[in-house]
Amino acid sequence: MLFRSTDPKPTQRLLLTAALCLIPGMMVASPGHSAETIYFDYGLLGRSLSTSSLEAFVADGTIDDELTPYLNDLSPESKEDIQTLLSTPLSSLSSGVPEDMSDPVVLSQWLYSPIGDLVLLTTGQLIQTQGRQNGQHALRSAVVLAAADPEGLSLINLIRFYPTGGVRLNLPKILTLAEAINTNIETTDWLVDAAIQGSEAAAASAPALDYSALPMLAETGSFAVQERSLLLHDEERNRTYPTDLYWPNDLDAIAGPIPVLIFSHGYGDTRTHPEIVAAARSLAANGFLVAVPEHIGSNKAYQDELARGLTQESFDAMEFINRPLDIRFLLDTLEQRNDPDFQGRLQLNRVGLIGHSFGGYTALATAGATVDVNRLRQQCDPETDFAPDTVNIALLIQCRLLELEASPEAMRQLTDGSLADERVGMVMTFAPLSNLFGEQGMGQIQVPTVIIGGAYDIATPIVLEQLTAFQWLTTSEKYFYLVENLSHTTALTRAVLDLVYPRGDVLEGFNETEQWLFNLTVTLAIAHGHLHLLENEAYRPYLTSAYVETVSVEPTRLHLLRSFSQLSDL
Repeated sequence: MLFRSTDPKPTQRLLLTAALCLIPGMMVASPGHSAETIYFDYGLLGRSLSTSSLEAFVADGTIDDELTPYLNDLSPESKEDIQTLLSTPLSSLSSGVPEDMSDPVVLSQWLYSPIGDLVLLTTGQLIQTQGRQNGQHALRSAVVLAAADPEGLSLINLIRFYPTGGVRLNLPKILTLAEAINTNIETTDWLVDAAIQGSEAAAASAPALDYSALPMLAETGSFAVQERSLLLHDEERNRTYPTDLYWPNDLDAIAGPIPVLIFSHGYGDTRTHPEIVAAARSLAANGFLVAVPEHIGSNKAYQDELARGLTQESFDAMEFINRPLDIRFLLDTLEQRNDPDFQGRLQLNRVGLIGHSFGGYTALATAGATVDVNRLRQQCDPETDFAPDTVNIALLIQCRLLELEASPEAMRQLTDGSLADERVGMVMTFAPLSNLFGEQGMGQIQVPTVIIGGAYDIATPIVLEQLTAFQWLTTSEKYFYLVENLSHTTALTRAVLDLVYPRGDVLEGFNETEQWLFNLTVTLAIAHGHLHLLENEAYRPYLTSAYVETVSVEPTRLHLLRSFSQLSDL
């Protein structure tokens, strides 16, 4: 394939750069003090390097006697790359780093939030103080002071502002982390290859049909779309939140019941995101009523309040409960409005849920998935050794659920299925947060379930989140779509492709085919909705490996697996 690469270096470059960009986030003293020595602790084999030696290399490329053992055997290009990595502000190092991460005020607010504190505590095991203490507080100080400096938050500036006389790098733990990351890279590469083989094998054995002749449903919607915003107030929870509705303007033109889809947005997102609005309008043009609630405790506005110092956290931990209950109250409201507003035509005894990221968690929990608290405790323990199944950025959000352990009622709801709604008839998730459910929790879902994951998703890694969730499903109707060269969001995909393929040909290909990928995913949502909500078998050909193998295009080709055995048999 034109855009695929068998060379592991692109993936390694991606993980390395992502790690470098995340170090400041993972991580106050007087700015007059700085680390004079960098210690590489490895038992009796430990070594040290003076900061002044590294400063000289950054300034003009000088490699003195201290640096010679580390750099002398590298190529000129590699030396230049290291020089750039050390000296360039992280906000300029990658387009994937948010601009706000160069703002010392925003950084300070984030680093004092529960997620920031957890990341600092974990990273402090790797980057310690001169006295071999956890570097949590020293890192927070260095990050904020470096960001406030005119030269910006670069790695060399981070060392300059480290407030103890030395920076100690715990090499055994760092090497364990590197090994776990490398294992994840190898597993992801294997998964991509295996998914391609499994999907292509299924496509080859499919009944003869001209799948390319099937219309792209996202482009054929014939109904004019009506929109309305509701302000819902749940008195029991004292929670008020807006919801936007999209539906066909002429209900009389539709035979039979009107299928209902609810879209749950992700962490730090909003119901008015242009991609969500475009998808909702396209689905409505194809005969669905689409409801998009705003999850007020974990949306963009809530994150903005953190940046302004109006809250101490990036989302409310009660969102693990409030989000599914938002869906339930929304369905109750639609039942009340069905007769007066929609001629009683809405099919509300079997609705479809669509969710992205945290919205994927929302959809799965509302469909019946329960949380495995013991598993989550083990994975969230900051003292646990790094392992492939715990090196997962998505745990930064999922671990916050443990803050609810002080409330027995909250934990009961999360673990006994109380958040499930029997009106759910189908779930479709994009890059869902799902690891926290565990095998038993995911096994509670008994409705058709679709999981879509991107091969380059570094926010919710496909192996640790989507593949394991798919493996744990016991429902007879389950679908796992793997998308090549795709990350967590459109913006992050562009940043990732720019890192992995520096020449830009793959990124250019993504820009050219982005609308096609959007239309294909909306088409799949339409087809899944018609088949699983309305039992219309005419749409089943769309839900096959043969279809996605035929119509998907480079660089984000889709591959479909219907069972985990398609991977294990390879």
